[in-house]
Amino acid sequence: MNKKKCTARVMGVVTDVRSRGLDFPDVITVSYTVNDIQYSVRETIKLKSEIIKLGFLPVGQRKTPVMGNTQIGTGVEISYDPDKPERAYITENKGIMNC
Repeated sequence: MNKKKCTARVMGVVTDVRSRGLDFPDVITVSYTVNDIQYSVRETIKLKSEIIKLGFLPVGQRKTPVMGNTQIGTGVEISYDPDKPERAYITENKGIMNC
């Protein structure tokens, strides 16, 4: 998909979050409506790593979604192609770390 063509934006709602286990990234499904037609987009959730410190000493890391809250019912922004609204992606789900 050519993300450069996804110039329009709309708010969508998280309808499903599926955990695929510890070694695999979660998958998020978001529904959105354009011109009274409902669409959905499904992506793996991108993660960011945060260092856990005990005082000044790093003792580990935790991975959290780059989007923040990804619970069912949460509103998220969708970028879509105005010529083909079914071509879309979750705007804030940017990153390279999947698991």
